[in-house]
Amino acid sequence: MTRIGLISDTHDNLDRVRSAVKLFNELPVEQVFHCGDLVAPFVLKEFQPLTVPLLVVLGNCDGDRAALKEVAQQMGFAIFDTRAEISIANRKICITHQPLNPIPHCDFYIHGHTHRIRYEPGSPIIVNPGEAGGWLTNRSTVATLNIETGEVEFFDL
Repeated sequence: MTRIGLISDTHDNLDRVRSAVKLFNELPVEQVFHCGDLVAPFVLKEFQPLTVPLLVVLGNCDGDRAALKEVAQQMGFAIFDTRAEISIANRKICITHQPLNPIPHCDFYIHGHTHRIRYEPGSPIIVNPGEAGGWLTNRSTVATLNIETGEVEFFDL
């Protein structure tokens, strides 16, 4: 089973990042995608205890992009400016921060930005893990995605 951890909009909330890392390590997942708005480079350091690879797509509130890229590179994390397109188990996955219109051709479209949980089955399956930071909604969430089945699970931190 290929299970991916999904997180977005952490907005410098270090306690929630630590909780998410602990959860992802316990579940376990094979990789974690961060859909943007870490905000500051020091947030990336909180992902260091992850036991799986981290892929980050930068968001509109990610300030010092050069520093974020430098820290990500030092820690061995993959980091993309606005969009990442990857294949896992012969399934195409597109990861962005801000929702795109039109949605690109893919099997899974994963985004952040709205701070709202979103799951829309179909082609593609659309997922927003919600906001991990919890600043806007007072709810901190992450999600997992099963690449084989398309099943999505949401978790409160």
